Amino acid sequence: KDTMYAPLIIDEEEYYLKPMNCPMHHMIYLYEPRSYRDLPLRLAEYGQCYRYEKSGELNGLMRVRGMAMNDAHIYCRKDQIKEEFIKVMRLHERHYKRLGINEFYMRFSRWDPLRKEKYIDQPAHWEFCEKVMKEAMEESKIPYVEVFDEAAFYGPKIDFQIKNVLGNEYTISTNQLDFAAGDRFNLHYTDSEGKEEKVFVIHRAPLGTHERFIAFLLEHFGGAFPLWLAPLQIAVLPVSDKHLDYAREIYNELFEKGVRVEVDENTESLGKKIRAAELKKVPYMLVVGDKEVANNQVAVRSFKTKQQMVMDVDEFSKKVFEEIMERKL
Repeated sequence: KDTMYAPLIIDEEEYYLKPMNCPMHHMIYLYEPRSYRDLPLRLAEYGQCYRYEKSGELNGLMRVRGMAMNDAHIYCRKDQIKEEFIKVMRLHERHYKRLGINEFYMRFSRWDPLRKEKYIDQPAHWEFCEKVMKEAMEESKIPYVEVFDEAAFYGPKIDFQIKNVLGNEYTISTNQLDFAAGDRFNLHYTDSEGKEEKVFVIHRAPLGTHERFIAFLLEHFGGAFPLWLAPLQIAVLPVSDKHLDYAREIYNELFEKGVRVEVDENTESLGKKIRAAELKKVPYMLVVGDKEVANNQVAVRSFKTKQQMVMDVDEFSKKVFEEIMERKL
């Protein structure tokens, strides 16, 4: 509540900017009665959230007041928790390795039973949740450390710690096991014997907020994104105006395949066009002149390798499409 925006008063009612996605997902769960056969129920959302962080705490994209949360909530039975947690950890691992992030570990935050004013006072639930989460982490084989008195008030959590190219460590995402939401929001299901049981909720956000993760990736790649991630993937550079029509043909072919491509139609020299594309760190530059037009080819310059080669347009188009689909680094 301390970091929420002040309410908007409309027709004598208070409206708040959403600070988190959890309550709305709980309302979706409550929309109809749930059976043990319905679980696990997984709800995912790229939800836009707002928090009034203090101005001194704001830090570029790393700390913002409006954020897109890569969020999901998994509603499960007690016997499903470990399997679901392992799947979540594998999801984190897959994301990081896909992005070339190989140095990461988990930080397992537990409660302090002596600080009952800070945590929900249900020792049996804390003992069970911490035990099953630790078993899941052991089975995942992902390195982890344990810390005490850093859990959420409603349950233990796991933070994923990663390092950027400068060696600085970040908490980039989190998983939390919530044993309190079942009671606080009346989230229940009917078991096989017709009895009402409360659900356990896993909060998971493999990429955290998109703003923070993009900030990390900018540092991680030094702005030189791999082809599949680059905002501008290909720049077509005609040597002169008489090569513009051919450059536009190449643009249309690549654009129709979903490639992010632009034609540099400036009247500058070819050298200046190449320099402009290199400053933008565009993965591929396609130079087209008389020879390329005559042979239906392109002179391909790679930002990553600094090499140049001449290729048929169809051959290059196929290579680029495969590289994007395979998400090569």
